[in-house]
Amino acid sequence: MRVQSGLFPLRFLGFGFFWGWLFLVNISPSPLIGSAAGIGDVPFEMVELAARLVFLIGAMAVSNRITSIRNWVPVAIAAGIAGACVSPVVLLLGSPFAVTCAALVSAFAESVLFLMWMTFFGYMKLGETLLLLVSSYAIGATLCLASIFLGDAAMVACAVALPLASCAAMVMARRYGDLVREKSERPFDRSAIPANEDAHRSPSFVKMTVGLALYSFSFALYLGIALFLSDRFLFGYVVEPTCAIALACIVLVFVKLSHSPTKPYTLYRTVPPLMGVGFAMLATGSSQPLFAGFFITLGFLLFEALTYNDYCNIVKADNSSLLRAIAGARLSSSAGMLLGWAVGYGIQPIMEANGSSTILAVFALLLVLLIATIVFTDQDRKTLASIADDRAVREESEAIVPKEEFFSRFAETIGLSKREAEVLDLLLSGRTTSYAAEKLFVAESTVRAHVHNIYRKADVHSRMELMDAFDEFWGAHRSEIGRSDDL
Repeated sequence: MRVQSGLFPLRFLGFGFFWGWLFLVNISPSPLIGSAAGIGDVPFEMVELAARLVFLIGAMAVSNRITSIRNWVPVAIAAGIAGACVSPVVLLLGSPFAVTCAALVSAFAESVLFLMWMTFFGYMKLGETLLLLVSSYAIGATLCLASIFLGDAAMVACAVALPLASCAAMVMARRYGDLVREKSERPFDRSAIPANEDAHRSPSFVKMTVGLALYSFSFALYLGIALFLSDRFLFGYVVEPTCAIALACIVLVFVKLSHSPTKPYTLYRTVPPLMGVGFAMLATGSSQPLFAGFFITLGFLLFEALTYNDYCNIVKADNSSLLRAIAGARLSSSAGMLLGWAVGYGIQPIMEANGSSTILAVFALLLVLLIATIVFTDQDRKTLASIADDRAVREESEAIVPKEEFFSRFAETIGLSKREAEVLDLLLSGRTTSYAAEKLFVAESTVRAHVHNIYRKADVHSRMELMDAFDEFWGAHRSEIGRSDDL
């Protein structure tokens, strides 16, 4: 599978910067701020999750308005600055009030940056969303582990710099035309066709959402157990970033060997065994809890990555709102984790009285089995794979539409004259002004005058910008031929 050219420098690293910041600051216990507690002795992550729910519900409620925002840059900058302020506030002030405020600010930064990056990734070709999602996981995890190895000063520097770098990458990607060409200029934009909101109520969508919530709940129960076993869970904060790197390796190798963008759906089958084995280890105490946590975390991250990829596939198949779908997925995951945290945190006194976390681990194990046999079964996996197959066929048919068929439509859209349209055809075909002059039997100075007019009407300043503008037009309209054929 070939990923689009130009993805690595900005989208790939930018989303990786986001995950690096998240691994450093927003997990508990954090390698940087530890097990910080806010007002009422509520853990930092619980406050952050609760606030995140509010922001995500708000994003879903006003998704139609958000998708019409043209100047989104100030929002991205505000999110980057907010993320950079979280760790200094907690480390320098440290009071319960400061921790609570930092968690609220962190929730805003996390929600905005995550939604922006996922709406960028979501419109890519089949399979590319999954590949770049797990690869950005790995980039962020590597940055996190490297900063941990280098010490506190490096972690503080990364916690401040990474959200700013993620924001800068997003702005630069837009500035230099390195965004996904299938959609228009706004990061939250939807297709020009009215969104099909019924897709959000389809059985596949609902069952996947419920499954994500329950697996998130199970994962949060594991975090509660880890908190109880903190004396035996030394360096527990390295589990998630380590699993993120392992996940990227597994998916990349699997996709490379499978030679099919729909093959990764078989990886859904490995989620219940991975999480089940991990909880069984915790229940029996048969191994070091750090090792059990690796299985649980790897299984959860695998399911999360696969489902985010499937949300994007459903959106592309049904032309529904990507922003609403991704916000709903993140809402489901966050709600499950918050509830799991509440249960794990609330049951701490019982575990401490009994001196064991076995009951909670057994409950989590039974929940994983329930999800695999009733909530999200192998039949649901096949349904999602079928959607991906349909998407692959559609993309293949769209790919054969030549760009040249859209030269005249682009010229008409920007209001070119007949002669200017002829010059445009030659420019977009890579011809020089000298060639155009000979081909059209006019003076080269006349061609340059036409080129000047074309740039002015297209609102560009160079041939490269003109080609970028046409690529955006082509990406936004190339499926129309396929749709007209269907009619």
